Amino acid sequence: DAAPRADPDAPPPEPSAGDSAEAAKARSAFDDVDAATSGSLPVDRFEDLLDAVGEGFHGDELEAQRAKVDDGSGKITREAFARYYVALVENADASDDSGDEEEREEERGNAREAFDTVADGKTEVPSSKFQALMEALGTTYCEEEHRRTLRKLAPGGTVARDAFVEWYVDWVLGDGDSDDDATATDDDDDPAAESKAAATWASLTAAKEGSWKCEVCDVRNDKDASKCAACETPNPAAPQKAAASGNAVSAPGSVGPGGFSFGGGSVGVGGFSFGAPAPAPAGSIGAGGFSFGAPAPAPAAGS
Repeated sequence: DAAPRADPDAPPPEPSAGDSAEAAKARSAFDDVDAATSGSLPVDRFEDLLDAVGEGFHGDELEAQRAKVDDGSGKITREAFARYYVALVENADASDDSGDEEEREEERGNAREAFDTVADGKTEVPSSKFQALMEALGTTYCEEEHRRTLRKLAPGGTVARDAFVEWYVDWVLGDGDSDDDATATDDDDDPAAESKAAATWASLTAAKEGSWKCEVCDVRNDKDASKCAACETPNPAAPQKAAASGNAVSAPGSVGPGGFSFGGGSVGVGGFSFGAPAPAPAGSIGAGGFSFGAPAPAPAAGS
């Protein structure tokens, strides 16, 4: 028997949305809304379809989304909605990836700026500067927490700029392995690395002739260093500025056994005075009464 001829007036087959999980979810949601299983729904049921797949748009955005599935026929087919939903999810994922990359690039810039500040333009710094790097980024440094980090970043005792930047971005955004996630068996799996890390730390904390040990981070510093090279804690043995010496200038006034004095004056048995001692008074009170000026002349004989 000859195969039936295709109807030339029949519409072309509708493009498939594929076999992805999103396409299957959209078809299932469409079937839930399309109680009559007609395979198509009026455009005004579009919001019901969105609700069925857990999406929600409102106002102008809803109309913009509806226009993407409205071909002018006033109908939405099952497969057309599935294609729409697959594209919606893919675009959302792409937008999220773009946002993540912008955030990562911002953190890279922060890490580069902090490294350049601490390294003074160099491309690597000693392991002892790791704390300064973290503090320059406004984060808290913990020797125990970052011990494994130093083992990875500075196997030779130095931290390279690019390696630090990428580690920091992963660490601050939570994309990298946490130092706390590593188990104790990691050390047993790589004894050579653990030994090298221990030697590096020992070289930083080893006693050198005339050196002094920082009480905060245990790093040894040259005897002439005024502060710790790692955490900038001041050297407790550094010479202090000489205190002001010499006899103190006597205060212009004082209280002593003889009374209260201002400058050269005092309050004593004779009364209260200011400044230099007062000259003998021109007048006085004596046994014979009160007198002013020169002494009274002696009375004439026979008076």
